[in-house]
Amino acid sequence: MLKLSVFLLLFLAAAHSVSAHTYLFRLNVNGTDTGRGEYIRKYRESTINTPVKDVNNIDLRCRTDKMNAKDTKNITIVAGEKFGLEFHEGDEDTSRFIEEEHRGPVLIYMAPLESNGEGDVWFKVFEGGYDPKTKKFYDELLMKSGGKMEFTIPEEIKGGNYIMRPEVIALHTADKKFKPGSMSYGAEFFPNCVQIKLISKGTLEPKGYPIPGIYKADDPGIFFNLWDKYDSYVIPGPPMYNADAGTPVDQQGGPPAGEGGEPSVEEKPTVPTTPTNPDKPIVKPVVVKKPCQRKKKRRSYQ
Repeated sequence: MLKLSVFLLLFLAAAHSVSAHTYLFRLNVNGTDTGRGEYIRKYRESTINTPVKDVNNIDLRCRTDKMNAKDTKNITIVAGEKFGLEFHEGDEDTSRFIEEEHRGPVLIYMAPLESNGEGDVWFKVFEGGYDPKTKKFYDELLMKSGGKMEFTIPEEIKGGNYIMRPEVIALHTADKKFKPGSMSYGAEFFPNCVQIKLISKGTLEPKGYPIPGIYKADDPGIFFNLWDKYDSYVIPGPPMYNADAGTPVDQQGGPPAGEGGEPSVEEKPTVPTTPTNPDKPIVKPVVVKKPCQRKKKRRSYQ
């Protein structure tokens, strides 16, 4: 009986570890949800929400084996219009984004589709880190919104076919550097890739960087103690593609959404369709009421 109890506890711990993770579930364009996985490079279904731990692993690019562009359809997006992203822990419960302790930044990169993500081609179009005023990381806003956020591709970006790479980074085990074979060491990366056809009159072709290659294991935004006292956080990776467009603008006139500004909680939130500044990317979580709050408690991750 004792052996059975120990086995059951280990099984439940493993199940929790899997369910606590996240992946890009679907998109929303012009108010319409796409199907699960549509326009997203194919998942590894057996490890669909398993994080990437090694910053030098090729999986950091798109977390998939299917890197042939022909395997995925392109979705048409108009620069300057809203584009919804929706992350979930799993298929069974689409109300949860990620485990509450998995706090960290959210970033979005793009690369020309013809490159297939290889070489110095990735440029950052959004970064949401830590807001010292609210003392929240950007992904905590997605925890409240059920994993939903809206993003506007800047109108100055040149039209064409692209890979868009949204990424969530969880820092709950980032106080210890990555150690091969252990889930208890190092930050956790949750990237997925979307194929888009961008309609734009823009001409900007931003400077690119390689993935993997944008992060190092000892970068201050990767090797970070979430459980110690802190009042700032250095967002990892290269700078935003354009210094003038580096800070997303909150459409309600409040704190910058990309820096963790927390919007009001409503039953049916409305998001204006006209940006405050059309030259700047806009990202705003779609916030819904959370049914309950669980007590924060650090767990041991294996």
